[in-house]
Amino acid sequence: MSNKARIHYALDAVIALAFILSAVSGVVLWLGGGGYQGGRNPAYQVTILGLGRAAWNDLHFWTSLVMMAGVGLHLALHWRWIVCMTRGLLPSPRRQVQESCPTA
Repeated sequence: MSNKARIHYALDAVIALAFILSAVSGVVLWLGGGGYQGGRNPAYQVTILGLGRAAWNDLHFWTSLVMMAGVGLHLALHWRWIVCMTRGLLPSPRRQVQESCPTA
């Protein structure tokens, strides 16, 4: 396996893990019954899997940032391919020779 393929695989694994953690923490926060509500929300202090609401919120925030950074890096690494494919999809009357795009 080439170094390029290893980098892409590792980056995709980081993005996938960050997505899973962000999705799970988002669902926990969503089902958690809302915010503090001036102390009227009894579910606010509940711990789920040993983590309180603040820890779930931090986990959601940081894994979302990791995922966004990973997707940004993923797009940067594939930018030439994205541009080439986009050009290939757009009609161009002057294009005579079909250029081949680099592999993703």
